[in-house]
Amino acid sequence: MSADADIWRPPAATVPVRATGRGAATRISTAPEGLGESGHDDHPAQYRRARNGLALHTDPRLGWWQRRVLRNPYTWLALALTLGYAVLLFSVYRTIGNGLIEEVAAVTEEAYGHPTTLTWGQINEAFWLVTRMAAATLGVYLVILAFIDRLRPTTWTMKWLALGWGAAAAVFISLHINSWAGELMRAEGPVDPSQGARAAIFSAPFVEEAAKATVLFGLAILMRRRIVSVHQMLTLASLSALGFAFTENIVYYLRVYMYSVTIYQTDAQAELNSLVLMRGVAMSFGHPLFTGLTALGLIVALMNRSKLVRVLAPAAGYLAAAFGHMLFNGIASLSNNSMILIIGGWVAVLALVIYTIFRYVHQCRNIRARLGEYVQLGWLSESDPSEFSRIFGRWRMALSALLRGPRVFRATLALQRSLTELAYLRDAELRGTVDAMAIERERELILAAGQARVWAIDHAAGVPLIPPEWGERWRAFRQRRRDAFAERLGGRENVQQWAPPTGAPVGAGAGSWPPTAR
Repeated sequence: MSADADIWRPPAATVPVRATGRGAATRISTAPEGLGESGHDDHPAQYRRARNGLALHTDPRLGWWQRRVLRNPYTWLALALTLGYAVLLFSVYRTIGNGLIEEVAAVTEEAYGHPTTLTWGQINEAFWLVTRMAAATLGVYLVILAFIDRLRPTTWTMKWLALGWGAAAAVFISLHINSWAGELMRAEGPVDPSQGARAAIFSAPFVEEAAKATVLFGLAILMRRRIVSVHQMLTLASLSALGFAFTENIVYYLRVYMYSVTIYQTDAQAELNSLVLMRGVAMSFGHPLFTGLTALGLIVALMNRSKLVRVLAPAAGYLAAAFGHMLFNGIASLSNNSMILIIGGWVAVLALVIYTIFRYVHQCRNIRARLGEYVQLGWLSESDPSEFSRIFGRWRMALSALLRGPRVFRATLALQRSLTELAYLRDAELRGTVDAMAIERERELILAAGQARVWAIDHAAGVPLIPPEWGERWRAFRQRRRDAFAERLGGRENVQQWAPPTGAPVGAGAGSWPPTAR
């Protein structure tokens, strides 16, 4: 395939090629080698690539460590945000702890006449207990999302930024804004028992959904070339929501546990287990479901060229998420029957799962159709559209490559990534969301696929999952063991019986050596 790609690339010339304006696609497609292609030091071309959301050129003289880590701006962005997440989490931890100490002291003084003062040692002990329980729910959902985001997976950096944002930044923002809004909604008088319900219904849904979705808009702006499907956006939205739910569950678990120990003096572990079963299992769908509605609106905007749709679709998704969250909080606050929420929520999750499955089928068909266009041009093999549009076939190829060594595994993953990006890039051209600069990227992806194909596994049919040489090595190993065992056994059986030396005394009743008595 590398030879086919080289044939496609015309010979070199020295006439500049304009990459914008009417007829730019035709000019670039017929441009000689090196013209119509931007280098790492071609700033106007790099700018046009960035405007289209295409991968930028990197200096080929740099090593992998320099290109992917030291000179990658996303690496430093992730590092800076990670430090920020740590600071925000510590601030939330101190705010919740101080508030819990003040609440317990005030309630116990009013109830028993003397305040109970919590220590930070007690809070930390309870904190580690409830964190393990909240982490169990998070771990289960992370495994599920890892399997969902497989067709064109987002990077681990994107996943970490979404998860950390939800767990730290979104919680920090919601904590302070919701507290401020709750004070504004307080009625006149010393006690307002409905304050918490009003804030949970009218303030929290809009604040929390906006806080969780902020990272989605940031990632869509910075790395929109990597977000090309519903599954990717749903994965990022769910990660942000799960991070938020993880921290929120810790806060709720901690309050219930400490209140049971110090105020109500009931079985704290039983109360905690009951709350974990309700929030961590039965109603764990809440935050991912609502933030997923925002994600659906955002992915519609990314895949459409209409400016009106790009504005209205995310707004509609956000409003749907906020009103759904409001309905959920309203029923939970005003009704004691939680089965309505549980049944209705899981039915909505089932509907979203069915929709995701249909989108998987559509995306696979779309990849097959787009790669088929390159086959007609003679740039790809005839089997590529069918082989690389089947999700289970791709998994089988990757697993077979993994068992054949790191070089084959890396090449197979590179081939899958290149052809998948090529299919989605062609789809973006048909939608009109990229301009003629996409042709440069197509050229790079086809050449990269040709290079990776040298070592990669590019088909699933006829390739045994276990390498044949493994069986040969196993049979050779067993044969060597049998030969060695037979040699040792034969050496013992063929030991000759020694005759007694001449003149040596012979034991009575023994006609051979050694004596029978021995």
